[in-house]
Amino acid sequence: MTIGIAWVGKKKDGRSNLYIASDSRTRGGRVIDVCPKILTLPRSDCAICFAGDTAATYPLMLQLANAIEVHSPARERALDIRTLKPHILRVFTDIVNGVKDSTVAIEPSDVQFLFCGYSWLSKSFEIWTIYYSEKQKKFAARPAQSFHSLMEQVAFIGDVAKDARSKLVRQLNGVSSSDQENLEFEPFKIIRDMLRESTIHSSIGGPPQLVKISEHMNTKILGVKWNVDGEEQVTIMGRKVFDYENTDNHTIDPDSFQILRPRSFGLREKVVETTE
Repeated sequence: MTIGIAWVGKKKDGRSNLYIASDSRTRGGRVIDVCPKILTLPRSDCAICFAGDTAATYPLMLQLANAIEVHSPARERALDIRTLKPHILRVFTDIVNGVKDSTVAIEPSDVQFLFCGYSWLSKSFEIWTIYYSEKQKKFAARPAQSFHSLMEQVAFIGDVAKDARSKLVRQLNGVSSSDQENLEFEPFKIIRDMLRESTIHSSIGGPPQLVKISEHMNTKILGVKWNVDGEEQVTIMGRKVFDYENTDNHTIDPDSFQILRPRSFGLREKVVETTE
């Protein structure tokens, strides 16, 4: 399953960013700890995260990306995300209702999403939990609001969402007045600690994934420093970046929350062109 959290975090200088974080584990015939669970979309102002049955959620997310890609108003942001959201619900509903040979009915826990972005109409960040209504046989969206006096917009999905929510509430309740301006990454701390405590038998696992959406409507994937196979590695979307790879992504230290510049990776062999 999954733990996914979306929140609006304020920086010390008063600016805000929207963050989406998740674990990287899928389970089935095997445990895979490198599964991307957050998808950046073909427009720079939003992203989506899934929880539930991978076989059900992945096709929906990818078809959403295709639907945006092939419609220029959606792709070029002429459609605000507030207008895009009901279109997403219709697409998801029609795909699920079009399944003809299902042996097991879709349940709400099978298909959970966080759809998040910056609205140029409202000049604000928006976070919606997208869920499936068994009674109405369609997808609906619930906005994130009034979570806590210190952090208003937070939303959770996944099988351990209730536990993560309780942990974050207790953490925010314990914040001293002197630390109330330094809460940008409080929800990320919850995922960090839960993943460090996870085992091979846990429903969540792998490195944390982190995506940032800014007020200037740009979406960035952040790398995360993480212990992989006993060594500290740079990970991006759940997997370590191999020595032979280059990346433009900045990396966050999950303990100090320092943002590190991209580093150079590996020694590439020189390619010598020859003619015969």
